[in-house]
Amino acid sequence: MTNLLKMLEAIGLYLKTLLFDLNFSHYISLQIIPLCYLFILISTTGGLVFFVVDGFMTNPWLGLFYLCLSPLIFLIWISACRMVLELLMVIFRITVQLDEVSMMRESVDKLSGLSEVTALTRPLTRLFQTRPVREPRSSRQDTPPPTNHRRPPN
Repeated sequence: MTNLLKMLEAIGLYLKTLLFDLNFSHYISLQIIPLCYLFILISTTGGLVFFVVDGFMTNPWLGLFYLCLSPLIFLIWISACRMVLELLMVIFRITVQLDEVSMMRESVDKLSGLSEVTALTRPLTRLFQTRPVREPRSSRQDTPPPTNHRRPPN
């Protein structure tokens, strides 16, 4: 019993910090989207069951028609909702990654002072570079024309 109370207290504290985060430093949408999908699954199933039962109460043929049509409607509707929710998840994950990249900018700004050091050492690195034995060709005029490697006809 105490473990359950501790778990509920931890969940309450977690939700309190997420829901009352006035700086919006944490995204709660990524955690709510699966719950929205579960709600869509349950409500779609309930709605289709209601239509099938109502159809059978009105007319048995109408109920049979709704019963045959409901799996197709269910699959199309759930697939469309799933695609939209996955798109939202991708957008939120991209946002999270962009936030991480913007936080990396601070460390890049700190390292930008190293450019003065590399400007001083660049002439020294040129001394230790190996030079090519042969000069590279600068124009296409020096290259021979392509040869035709076909066999002559017999």
